Amino acid sequence: MQVRRRALETKRQTRIQEMAERRRQRASEFELRQQEKEKERVEAARAKERDREERLAALNKQQKTHIEELQKKIQQKVNAEYVNHLLRVSVL
Repeated sequence: MQVRRRALETKRQTRIQEMAERRRQRASEFELRQQEKEKERVEAARAKERDREERLAALNKQQKTHIEELQKKIQQKVNAEYVNHLLRVSVL
């Protein structure tokens, strides 16, 4: 009777240890998945920020080019008006 009881207790302890090990392993796997998800989230956020910065830089460059073109046109008109003024003054 005593031997059988010890054998059952040993078997029960073994099962408890196996269950605890499986629980630790699942917790470890869950933690790894969570870390991987966090890495992916951070990388996605970085990529999104890079894209935003690139779009902003392109927009700024486009705006600067447009301003330079407008300034060039204004200067050409000022020069043309100055030449016309000189011609009108010389005719008088």
